[in-house]
Amino acid sequence: MRRPFALVLSSLCLSLSSPVGAQDVSSAYTDLTNCPRDTSMDADAEEHGSDAPNICPGPGGEYTVTEFFSAYDVQRSISLKGDERFDLRLNPSKVECPVRRYGNKLEWRMKGGKPFAVIQRVTCLALDDDENGIRPGKRLAEYLVVKGLKGHESIDGTVNTKDKKANEKARAVADEGLKKGR
Repeated sequence: MRRPFALVLSSLCLSLSSPVGAQDVSSAYTDLTNCPRDTSMDADAEEHGSDAPNICPGPGGEYTVTEFFSAYDVQRSISLKGDERFDLRLNPSKVECPVRRYGNKLEWRMKGGKPFAVIQRVTCLALDDDENGIRPGKRLAEYLVVKGLKGHESIDGTVNTKDKKANEKARAVADEGLKKGR
């Protein structure tokens, strides 16, 4: 009779001794298919060989996601209002990714209601030459790119999406970086 109670009590104690604040780490999502595009910029952008960027606010409005286009590539970055120097490119680190295609949703890792990291699905493609010019080629790999926001720039990782638990691993990279930054 005492053993089941002791087991329940020890389980409760272990759950309460989880990393400090882990309970209030959560996720918010931005669907980039719903981002507005400033079409007034189209003429200028086209003159420079691209399209006008898509711009999406992040949760809380402190960060902005911007997507730029060129003839064959896409760039996605995050900027911080009030800090022109903060420009976070959502490219995989330490892996070859000549041409990028991004997933439609961006995951924001949140602590206490404030974003501290992002997770973005990125498909890497080769760059091929043909008689008509340069174009995206075969698929090389797909990753979940994990990047830290202002104050958490040391968070930087990639998780191959072939991993069965890729989403959980990417969140663990972000959350572990948050713990180390304390």
